[in-house]
Amino acid sequence: MKFEEIYAHMAAEYKTLAGVEPEDATDVSIRLKVLAGELYTVLCAAESLKLNCFPQTAAGEALDLHAEERGLVRKDAVKSVGTLTFSRRTALSYAAEIPAGTVCAASGENAVEYETTEAAVLPAGALTVTAAAQAVLGGRRGNAAKGAVNTLITPPAGIESVTNDVPFTGGADKEDDEALRTRLLRCFYALPNGSNTETYRRAALMTSGVKSVQVVPRANGVNTVAVYLYGDNGAVTDEVLGKVGETLEKLKEISVDVTVAAAVAVKKPVTVYVKPKDGCAFEDAKASCTAAITAYLNAFEVGEPFVTAGLIHAVMETGVAQNCTVPASVADFTPNAGEIVTAGAVNVLETQ
Repeated sequence: MKFEEIYAHMAAEYKTLAGVEPEDATDVSIRLKVLAGELYTVLCAAESLKLNCFPQTAAGEALDLHAEERGLVRKDAVKSVGTLTFSRRTALSYAAEIPAGTVCAASGENAVEYETTEAAVLPAGALTVTAAAQAVLGGRRGNAAKGAVNTLITPPAGIESVTNDVPFTGGADKEDDEALRTRLLRCFYALPNGSNTETYRRAALMTSGVKSVQVVPRANGVNTVAVYLYGDNGAVTDEVLGKVGETLEKLKEISVDVTVAAAVAVKKPVTVYVKPKDGCAFEDAKASCTAAITAYLNAFEVGEPFVTAGLIHAVMETGVAQNCTVPASVADFTPNAGEIVTAGAVNVLETQ
């Protein structure tokens, strides 16, 4: 109930008992409004408590507590990694040192900063030197295209410019409520027993930067397990592979050989024919359908098969299509072990 509804109910009850309505600015009206406000606060607290009692509706800190009951922890943001190349226009007659922690940034508003993770030296007579680097803060914003980093924030002596010859990749945001909720709810119907695939899958998913996991028992014969990982924004980094490998080595059964590898993305090009609903322009329908198809294709798990029924469902769920068909060239597809379906070229055509 809203505050106004509570006060109106109390005022009506007062009129029934006293025979007169409480007039505004009177002592009775003020008392009723204060009491109605307190009751409204209590009702809001009770509603919040009801939502936070169950993992299906809990949020924030309450959801974290539900997750901890199942041994899960919200994954932290992951810093993107790459390299920075420092340079000069003319060579120096002495070596220029670039200490670890040298900060650079991409140009533009809300620029992301990057720092070197190792010291480097520009030798005498050389024009460039490259050093490993990472984003200062974790998150997807740290992913940067080749050449995006071009500003020296703490310029080392003798260095004139900086750039990134390779993209910065692997950055991922802190796990949001829905992602954590999905992992938590799965714990209730898929229980690990110390040796089943769920044991390996759940342990791998605990690592920040891992979005999807496929566990293949007996991948290379008896007593072997292959674990394939895919990241929040593409292929996982070597650092993530190493962390998961260390975790699984401690967890595995005796005499079991566990291999951890990055899943390979398989881009799936699709073509669909759409008949828009009456009153909906095809261009508007095309934009909505393209976005829905792309989201559908990028939501696959490692090893999950592609089915045309799911594609058609994604289009029809937009609410802009009266009908949707796919050509024979778009067929069901099951990826190999260690492969994950991702969006390729999406072509939405109008049904004639």
